Amino acid sequence: MKSTAQVNIKEAYESVYTAAREYHQGLELDIYKFIAHLDSVLDKYLGESASPDTASSFIKKLHINDFFLAVACAEYIEAACNRFYRNYKNYILKLAMSVSSSNQAAEQLAGQVLGDLFLPDRSGRCRLASYEGRSSLAAWLHIVVNHRACNERERKCNRLEQIDRLPEIADSTSVRSIEASLRASQYENMIWHSLDTACKLLEYRERLMLFFRYDQGLQVSQIARLFSVSPAKISRDLQWTYKKVLNYVEESLATEYSLQPVAIEECMADLRENPSYSILSLIRQNLK
Repeated sequence: MKSTAQVNIKEAYESVYTAAREYHQGLELDIYKFIAHLDSVLDKYLGESASPDTASSFIKKLHINDFFLAVACAEYIEAACNRFYRNYKNYILKLAMSVSSSNQAAEQLAGQVLGDLFLPDRSGRCRLASYEGRSSLAAWLHIVVNHRACNERERKCNRLEQIDRLPEIADSTSVRSIEASLRASQYENMIWHSLDTACKLLEYRERLMLFFRYDQGLQVSQIARLFSVSPAKISRDLQWTYKKVLNYVEESLATEYSLQPVAIEECMADLRENPSYSILSLIRQNLK
């Protein structure tokens, strides 16, 4: 038999879900997926031992309609992705214009933000899944755009920095870094071969989509027009293709090289963090 506390919190979940679903007519988000996302937010801020009253009070302070839309987008419900794009495309562009030096730079920044929101972060989750509803979605996007603009400025400054002007700083982790590099080097050929295998296993449309996005620098909206589909679908397909590449690489390392899980994990970490690994050159070859 369920306790009164469990019943109360279940009713609180169902109540906000029903209200948000009614607000977002046409978005068929599964209640259990909604609750799973909501649970993760409550666990983060309240812990698993929070009382029902505390949890209910916390939930009432959330921007639950915005949270519902973000969760639906994170679950790649196409209607939700399209609605997000319609509702926030111009707003994100306006934000980008406020922190950019030109209209062209603003359009590029806005396109990057819109596309990246639907791509996976380092944990493999859609970046929109990190929205927790504690502020409005508009306010959260304001922070995202500003953070991305700062990163871009820092990246450009670092690119222009002269190496001989940089001071020599003792790095206590340098030995470990060298050791990590040596370990990674023994897997380099395996990783490259596995990447090549992964590229050949992709469908032509998937290779073309990656080529347009990361080689030609086209925005998600531009690629969508080329393929006559919605930008949300392109963002979703880019993420699936990204995951497919990683899965193919892992499978190749395990089957062709018989690597153990620990070694495969080292390879995958090196693949994600080492910019020298790029599938673009392989994609160009396979598009000829």
